[in-house]
Amino acid sequence: MASQIIHIVSPTDEGPKRRTVEVAPYEFTIATRAKWEVVVSDEDMTIAKGAFEKIRIKEIILQRDLIALPCSFTSHALASVVRVGTGTGAAPVETDRHIRIAYILGQETGEIAKGDLLTVLNVLPIMFTREARKPILIKD
Repeated sequence: MASQIIHIVSPTDEGPKRRTVEVAPYEFTIATRAKWEVVVSDEDMTIAKGAFEKIRIKEIILQRDLIALPCSFTSHALASVVRVGTGTGAAPVETDRHIRIAYILGQETGEIAKGDLLTVLNVLPIMFTREARKPILIKD
């Protein structure tokens, strides 16, 4: 599998920052054992139908070599969780991650309250099937 040069774009106080890295694809196996983690709002927010927003959530610590997929079933009457993140940019699977935000899409207009269940994450352990090569920093 061939490596390639890419840009990783992360948010900073000064705006987006690009780092140039060399990466290579790698294969992994997903285990048949999994667990659920609840994604709970950590702030009040007004959401509009069709709006795409970022909302703070109660922190979820995801250990290395785990992947998280939001459940495809809607858990909240007003919004669907599209994805979750650390809020600090790229979070490689080979490191522990602290999930602190969710990106949501408004299904209806209304109020999301602190403590609302937004979705459930399906958390699955993975195992690399060959040696994974860490990205090589080319330009910071």
